[in-house]
Amino acid sequence: MTSGLFLRLSLTVAVIPAAIAVALSGEAAAQYTKLVQPALLLVSCLLSLWVALMYRTDLRRAFLFLSAFLLLYGLVNINPLVEQAQKALGDDFLTLVISWQVADYFMLFLACFFILRAIGITTMGKWGIPVMGITLLLAVGVVANGMASFLDLLQVNTKAAVLVFLIRICDVVVLLMLVPVLFLYVEGARAKYQESATFAFVAFGIIASLVFVYVYELVKGQSITQIAGAEYQKGSLLDGLYIFMYLMVAVGLYAHRKHQQWSLKKIDKLIA
Repeated sequence: MTSGLFLRLSLTVAVIPAAIAVALSGEAAAQYTKLVQPALLLVSCLLSLWVALMYRTDLRRAFLFLSAFLLLYGLVNINPLVEQAQKALGDDFLTLVISWQVADYFMLFLACFFILRAIGITTMGKWGIPVMGITLLLAVGVVANGMASFLDLLQVNTKAAVLVFLIRICDVVVLLMLVPVLFLYVEGARAKYQESATFAFVAFGIIASLVFVYVYELVKGQSITQIAGAEYQKGSLLDGLYIFMYLMVAVGLYAHRKHQQWSLKKIDKLIA
């Protein structure tokens, strides 16, 4: 087994649990997605801890903070937990959500900081500028597309409108932070003749899970709040995509941890 083969096979297999979410209907679909989505994030949290054990200093810190990010991200996807918090806090629930979001993204920011410090690369290669240009356009589009729903909600509930829009801004900031980190990591790995596909899987899964809903919003022509109420954790196409992207994170972390072992076994077979 090689990490490349494992990633290709896993990418194909990952379609199955994602497709199940879409194929199911009614209460079965809701229960399935409510269980699988947070479970995948919490498993990824444990896998990130496992990866951290193979490193020292900066990369260990990076994967420890990534694990903390995945833990907070997983907990906020546990529907019964969120419902209980909403009932207990009432109007203060949105304040908790944005505070939780900021704390969660701060963990991700620290993970990115330590990754960049570990690789020591400051140039993204020939594709860096074009990709960052596209990313910037996407970020501007995400913010601009949310303005209409923000203004509508502002007339009804000022606090909710501001907090929901702040979450959108946080997601855009994460997008603008993770894309260059991904490119710099790949460049650093290439410079040291190291494998980079597994981390690319992890980073892309996180990026997609955070910003794809805004692309979905644009395609559907509905606001985030409308989509969340009608489709989130109800067995929709969006749920299937979330499951697929969370699986990418888990698969990438597992392959990252096993890469060295698989490489040594391959060398042993060549020598034997």
